[in-house]
Amino acid sequence: MSLHEVMLQDSEVLDSVNVKVDYLMSASSLAEHGHNLVTVNHYELCAEKKTEQKEWWNFIACMYSYQDCLNYNTTAANQTCSGAMSGEDDDMTIAGVESTSESCDCSLSGIVSECSSSHITSITYDELVDCAEGDDNSEISKWADESKKVAESANSGYPLWMKVDNMTVFDNWKDEKHEIKNWAAGVFSSACNRIEYLGGTKPKQCDDVLENNIIQTGTSTLSQTSVDDDSSSKK
Repeated sequence: MSLHEVMLQDSEVLDSVNVKVDYLMSASSLAEHGHNLVTVNHYELCAEKKTEQKEWWNFIACMYSYQDCLNYNTTAANQTCSGAMSGEDDDMTIAGVESTSESCDCSLSGIVSECSSSHITSITYDELVDCAEGDDNSEISKWADESKKVAESANSGYPLWMKVDNMTVFDNWKDEKHEIKNWAAGVFSSACNRIEYLGGTKPKQCDDVLENNIIQTGTSTLSQTSVDDDSSSKK
């Protein structure tokens, strides 16, 4: 959510980068969140594979905005879409940024419907469901296995990390809201610098984040690896 709030909710910024999300789906995550985690990841992977970036990224951000509702396979008895959006049950109490419809149902299928109707036009809701609920021989099973392998290979072991080309931007803090936003600002700043280095045109929003980027504290840092000379200016 912080990455969306700080950086990617701006359409000009989103158009200036190529975003890719891979899903680790580790045993510890499954133990914490239950099997619904797999289903959520499948919906998001299907959106990523079958729609344009501006659609699938905003769909994923929308899903995270209602994260608490994703735990329920039927309408939640003690939660609402507005309550989930408020972030009141989130560890970081980070609120979402979506406009909630009156018909929003606080359940996994309800949030998929809410977010797909708001952000996805390339495919229908039924097509998204058919993709996400495919069997072991389906496209989504193959995509999920491939995504997990990429995530396992790239996993830094830190609670917050993202690669900007070959640079890993990470933060070892996980229990302070401002640290998460610092990390997101660090990702934004790194992306802006990378676009400029590759000869691309930086979004005007980069001027503010580069000027006001908060100095990282604690064990936060940037880890630079090899530079790919063939990289596109849209990263």
